[in-house]
Amino acid sequence: PPHPGGFRAAAASTAATAAADLPAMSSPIRSSAAVIPTAAEDSSADGRDSSSVLQQECTRLLVEDSGSMGDCAGRRGRAPRWLYASVPVAAVLLVAAAFVSSHQHTTLRAGKVQSEFEVLVETSDEQALEAGKPKVLPDADMMLQSDLMKQAMEQQAGLVESEQKLADLQRTQEEKVEKMQREREAKEAKEKREKKEREEAARKAVAQKKAEAAKKKAEAAKKEADEKQKEEDRKRREAAEKQEQEEPKQESGAGMSMLLGALDEILEGSPPTTTTAPPKTKAHGFEILSNGTCHGHGLFPIAHSSVCSLAASELVLADNTSKVSNATSRPEGCYLEEGKLWFAENEHNQGHGASDDRRQICMTKARKHHEDEQLEKLLGKQAEEKAAVEKRHKEELKKEQEELKKEREERKERREKEKRERAEQKLQKHLDKEERVVQSWENDEKTVPNVTLYCFSLMMPFGYEPGLLHEQKLRGVGIYACDEAVVFSNTTTLMSGEPSPVEVSLIPGSLAVAYGGRWMTALNTGVFNRLWMEVIRLGRYRYHDWVVKVDPDSVFFPSRLRELIRHKSPYNEQQVQRRVEEPNELRCGNCRLNGKEHETCASHVRLWQQEGHTCKKALELTSRDPPNDCGCDCDDFACDLPGSAMYLNNCQWGLHGPIEVLSRRAVATYAAGLPKCVGLLQNPWGEDKFLDQCMQELGVTRANEYSLLSETACGEEPAPCGNSNVAFHPFKSIQSYFTCYEYANKYGMGPASPPVFPDLEDAQGGGMGDIMMKYQEHSI
Repeated sequence: PPHPGGFRAAAASTAATAAADLPAMSSPIRSSAAVIPTAAEDSSADGRDSSSVLQQECTRLLVEDSGSMGDCAGRRGRAPRWLYASVPVAAVLLVAAAFVSSHQHTTLRAGKVQSEFEVLVETSDEQALEAGKPKVLPDADMMLQSDLMKQAMEQQAGLVESEQKLADLQRTQEEKVEKMQREREAKEAKEKREKKEREEAARKAVAQKKAEAAKKKAEAAKKEADEKQKEEDRKRREAAEKQEQEEPKQESGAGMSMLLGALDEILEGSPPTTTTAPPKTKAHGFEILSNGTCHGHGLFPIAHSSVCSLAASELVLADNTSKVSNATSRPEGCYLEEGKLWFAENEHNQGHGASDDRRQICMTKARKHHEDEQLEKLLGKQAEEKAAVEKRHKEELKKEQEELKKEREERKERREKEKRERAEQKLQKHLDKEERVVQSWENDEKTVPNVTLYCFSLMMPFGYEPGLLHEQKLRGVGIYACDEAVVFSNTTTLMSGEPSPVEVSLIPGSLAVAYGGRWMTALNTGVFNRLWMEVIRLGRYRYHDWVVKVDPDSVFFPSRLRELIRHKSPYNEQQVQRRVEEPNELRCGNCRLNGKEHETCASHVRLWQQEGHTCKKALELTSRDPPNDCGCDCDDFACDLPGSAMYLNNCQWGLHGPIEVLSRRAVATYAAGLPKCVGLLQNPWGEDKFLDQCMQELGVTRANEYSLLSETACGEEPAPCGNSNVAFHPFKSIQSYFTCYEYANKYGMGPASPPVFPDLEDAQGGGMGDIMMKYQEHSI
């Protein structure tokens, strides 16, 4: 590795340059970055005051050793406490050397790890430092064994948890199917019940209509029968009168004598006496009995009230309208009581005859035969009329049923037509929405510029990481699918003595870290601060839109990240993306106009922006040579672009380190404002939480994007990698890594993948009928 002193000077110079390139940042950040000493200032350090010396020392510790920054931040006005810690550090190093020499009988691998690894002493605890008890890491062999045990336990726990989740998923699916089956059966039963109720109501309505029609027809038939009966009675009376007129001639003499007597009385002057025909006891087959029964006299009782009235008319009785009686102890059939005509209907009067006050009216056998024939004819006629009525009723009922069936079919057709029209309208809206989504995506593809990614990883010179990165490079996946990729490490030779299988860019210092904090995580803030400073020193990130730090065991898909950034707000907004090209030679210091040498190029760029020019136009105007303008060659860092510094938070519990995505301006802000985050180093955090908190301290926009990462430590189950995430972690073996990669490529899609709508494609291909059928089935 290069000499630490030279690296510190280069890193400090990079931080000062970044601070000068960010005029849009707040003044506290610029002032903090501005005091970082450069290599040229080291030679003239004699004239500096004590505060400047202290600031330089803090900056050095920030770059080289984060473990002593808390001690630096806690002292002002005295010599740095790290000088007091030199004796304990030397003692610890001697103890470590003695420990290594006493274990020469260990394996060759452990000996190599111990010989190559340095023991990093980091302490931010002032009391532990003063007591001379610095924290010492376990040796490399213990760390390796712990890592292997941890991996085995994680795999076993993951297997058990996967089996449990599979069983839970299967049980949930079965419960869901049973619930759907119950709901479907309940719905079918409800539909059947409602259908039955509707049919029953329709039948009742039809039956009620039929009953009313039948009642009206029966009343009309009864009325017609009564009128016919009266007509027959009238005809019989006329026939009886005619028969009486044709009685034997013996009655004519008596009549003549009576006529002559009346004539004599007229001649003598006395008025004639008027006589009425007396009632008869026997006439036209009817006879009145004063005692006995009809059968006792060889006659037959009258069995119908209409015949009773006819008999009264034939016998010339004063009352010829029979009244019905239900009393007992009455003569059977037709009888006279006190001059009134009655007809006994009570069956208990059968066999009873006439008494003193009740005279029975009977009829002869011939008359009975005649009346039976008339009654049979009447009953036959009534039966025919009833059959005709029932036939008409059946025909009307059949016609009503046919009309009702036709009406139901027409109503069903109307409902189906309306339902089909609604489904077609709904489907058309659905297809229009899908078409708008596709059109929006296509417009974005045409208008939104492509984004470039600068990706890097930190590789440990032992373990699974070198082989895993080598396989990624061979297949062109992971960071090697980015626009520019680099792997950092502190050596080009592995612990096994073999050269690194991938090209690496060196960073100074040891990569060994302590473990601690609430979750016993790697306290690697110092290592990654040096890594970020090297990224900033190289400056290649300035030529790309976004910077991505990826762990080697993260299955990373750069294409998914590009689609996400290009098609989702706020990442695709103009102020976040890089809008201008980098100049061939960056000259963005002070203005070269006469009298304006004390002004910076960035201030002139912002003046042009205030006059309404875009960033690109303002840079072009400022690049004109004097006397037209300052003659500055700047990039977009000189522009005032509020909100363009942004980083993506990938977990609901805060930023996690397997993948870290920052805009290029966020990286520059981090470089210039890093001294402001000195106070955060005293916390037992990993690099991801330190980066998250420092970014918020510097005012960088934090955008939550949980589709970036699927990780066990974030409460998710990444395997088998079928979700629409950008990265999956952890997969430490080559087999598990590429199994995840292939599965994600085959079954997964990115969080902002191109929209694919089979229905829309089928509709555009002319298969609208099939889509409609599927859509209706889906709706049902």
